[in-house]
Amino acid sequence: MIDISLKLDWDTITYPGDARYEHYPYFTHEKNGVAITRIIMETHSGTHFDAPFHALPEGKKSMSVPLDSFIGPATVVEVSGNSVKARDVPDRHQPRILFKTRNSSMYNSFSTGFVYIEEDAAQKLVSQGTLLAGLDYLSIEKFGTRGMKVHKILLNAGIVILEGLDLSRVSPGDYELICLPLKIDADGAPCRAILR
Repeated sequence: MIDISLKLDWDTITYPGDARYEHYPYFTHEKNGVAITRIIMETHSGTHFDAPFHALPEGKKSMSVPLDSFIGPATVVEVSGNSVKARDVPDRHQPRILFKTRNSSMYNSFSTGFVYIEEDAAQKLVSQGTLLAGLDYLSIEKFGTRGMKVHKILLNAGIVILEGLDLSRVSPGDYELICLPLKIDADGAPCRAILR
């Protein structure tokens, strides 16, 4: 079993402009006889999924996305270039596909030069009937682009977008993905994701 989730703590990187993850003691053993931590975070902190509502005003919110999209056979594909292109998407793969790139080694500080998914790759994923597409960084979209075109291509087709994966310890191949988002009815939700 391989945990492919990012750890949430004060050092967790965020997309520029997004709020940072924070946690504070709310109750302590010394004062209250019990420990409870208050957490402040976004729905897109760390490993998370994007619900259609993230990019589509009329799109489904996170609790309307079927849970079976998040659990089942998945293929990990390693991509060595600066972006994921249609030619990087295998003609045959499991219903869920995760792209491993150099991004998995870039979680110490935010880099604007992260590997992203190209529109032609997104279109190919749609044509293949893919259920879920994941990438090992905080966004699938090229940094600085407007309009969220790649998000919209995938989300309009009902493809779940999984971002913020740590695939550094994963070899390319077929796995079972188990990924459970928090039960929050919003534009997305943090997830714990594993492969086995």
